[in-house]
Amino acid sequence: MKIFWFIPTHGDSRYLGTSKGARQVDHAYMKQIAVAVDNLGYEGVLIPTGRSCEDPWITAASLIDATKNLKFLVALRPGVTTPALAARMAATFDRLSNGRVLLNLVTGGDEQELKGDGLYEDHATRYKTAAEYTTIWREILKRSHTGESFTISW
Repeated sequence: MKIFWFIPTHGDSRYLGTSKGARQVDHAYMKQIAVAVDNLGYEGVLIPTGRSCEDPWITAASLIDATKNLKFLVALRPGVTTPALAARMAATFDRLSNGRVLLNLVTGGDEQELKGDGLYEDHATRYKTAAEYTTIWREILKRSHTGESFTISW
């Protein structure tokens, strides 16, 4: 069984879903969690995305050197970044971490939060966009190994 933990990039509290006993997010605390989880033998950690969260890519990258085996399940929201940029970020992270990146494709969420990121699509359209996004993303990564160019037309 592969078990993952969670890096609280929006702060942490004693009681799920409340701010009771909450502590502010800081890098030292996120690093402490990552090191502990790595030492305990967990497979990886989820690095979430959202309006109240620190950036998942920067957070995950900042924890690479603090850990040895821990994988980083980085949240990726189609439409916030281009597929080309996301492919470059994932490939770079994968190389720098020696293959420890995993991606969590996030298409849902709170509508107001999504609008804050410039995403005004309804639920069904977001899933269509995510499918197109991953198609482009995969083709860019695949062709980056062969040097082939990639053009898409719908």
